[in-house]
Amino acid sequence: MNGLFQPELVKIVEGFDTKEECLVYLTNLLADSGALSFPDRFLAAVKGREEIMSTGIGKGVGIPHARDLTVAFMKIAVCLIKRPLEFQSVDDLPVQLVFMIAVPQSSNREYMKILRALSEYLRQSDNRDRIINVKDETELYHEVHTIEEHINSALRD
Repeated sequence: MNGLFQPELVKIVEGFDTKEECLVYLTNLLADSGALSFPDRFLAAVKGREEIMSTGIGKGVGIPHARDLTVAFMKIAVCLIKRPLEFQSVDDLPVQLVFMIAVPQSSNREYMKILRALSEYLRQSDNRDRIINVKDETELYHEVHTIEEHINSALRD
């Protein structure tokens, strides 16, 4: 599984009017990268997951995700949102960091480890602050690359 994050999947956006607009934007990034064969179906799976329980994990972070047959390979799209977005988070706070994970149907074990490693990393305020305060997308990509090293060590465990 080589490279969960790619530069073209890591974006800084001024803002979104709705959570759905954000989910569509990230789905389109993943589709453009070749990770999704049927973006609409993947988006429906993500929205279905959100209806069960919001993936706004708190502290300004959302991790929408879905495991689906239409996902070719595991990828993560990242969006830093300058204007915090209402996301129905568990702590009722808006989000500024959204990590959308596209997971192939067969990758359950890696998926759970990635989700856990990403959540643990983002729960630490110094890690979150470093990401939120980047100057540009190059710096943002550098920060998420650090997260990938953290995830890869979790996958080796």
